Amino acid sequence: MNLNRSFRLISLGVSLPLAALAEASSPPALLQFVGQSPALKSARQRIEAAEARVDSAGRLADPELEGMGSRRVGPMNERSTMWELTLRQPLPKRGERAADRERAAAVVAMARADYAVMAGELSAEIAMALAEAEGAQARIRLMETQRNRLDSVLRSLEARQASGGVRLADRLAVQTRVASLQLAIEQEMQMEADSLAEARGRLGLDPDAVLPGFSAPAPDAIDAGTASGLVLAAARADEAGAMMKMARASAQPMTAVGLRFERERMAIGDGNTVGIAFMSEIPWRGRRYARADLRAAEAERTAAKTDSDALRYRIQTALTRAARAERLAATARRLGSETIGRFNAEYDALIRAAGVAGSGESTVFQVVELLEKATETELQVLQAETSARTALAELWRYAPADAFSNLNP
Repeated sequence: MNLNRSFRLISLGVSLPLAALAEASSPPALLQFVGQSPALKSARQRIEAAEARVDSAGRLADPELEGMGSRRVGPMNERSTMWELTLRQPLPKRGERAADRERAAAVVAMARADYAVMAGELSAEIAMALAEAEGAQARIRLMETQRNRLDSVLRSLEARQASGGVRLADRLAVQTRVASLQLAIEQEMQMEADSLAEARGRLGLDPDAVLPGFSAPAPDAIDAGTASGLVLAAARADEAGAMMKMARASAQPMTAVGLRFERERMAIGDGNTVGIAFMSEIPWRGRRYARADLRAAEAERTAAKTDSDALRYRIQTALTRAARAERLAATARRLGSETIGRFNAEYDALIRAAGVAGSGESTVFQVVELLEKATETELQVLQAETSARTALAELWRYAPADAFSNLNP
């Protein structure tokens, strides 16, 4: 068997371009696709609905007109007819209209922040699916290269077997390794297809539609003060504050003023009466209900502030995780390159020891072992780089809300 330089070990040629991950375009193609997704289209409609309701916030009650007619029969059989007309205007409770307008404005802010949060969540999910798919593609290319090398070794063994120089068990062992590698390739292809299908499904695309490339925000662009989740929590706190004001206003009695005109027709002549009316509720139960609403609003505001604190911790954790993953990927690339260099040196020494003209079965399997070790090393590097890309993709969840404000409708 001739073991020449055609079996030369390669040096991490299929590693993922991790250095360019944080350089997102403005805006990235991924965000353009996300902006067209059905989920964000529905979120955009909710923003429009919230904005439309602002015009009806702090509304004044319509005037009320009441008419009444009656017939009076007295004890001496005297008769009279009475007609009454009342115009009444209900009055708003003190502070109720301003609180309602604040609540409507907070709902609009919540809808916009919820849109940004949804865009960040969807962008993170799509970016992670793309990272997994691209990682699977790189692993497939690497294992296909390894399979082609083993096929070459197998063909050489089969050629030697015809002359009786190779045992059948040796050839079967290499065939088993080739079959195992083919199964691993099929599994990676399924993983790639599943990841791409998930991305297309979340974006509402056809099964054969083109997908955007991977992109992720730069870690230094993530600010705990401008994350969309924090904006949403602040909007919820504002809404809770407005609800507290509405609860206080609901403790006030509802009042109304009116103008009353009455005409009575009698035998001796008509009589007209003009009066001013005032109506007020007796807040017998309303204040108790208002106190319950106030406690609920206070709890909502406290919960929103707690959510903000928890989110800040999650942001810091995500940034730390991304930094660790990038350091690990850089270390894996460096050590992997050094390891491949040692494998190449070991291969050279093996070839020199065996001689160029031929070699025994032990040399063949040593070459196979070197190929497998090199492949395993490169797979570890690819796994580290895929993990780093996934960690960076998660940062979309904490991107500033402004990053999603210019998505195409």
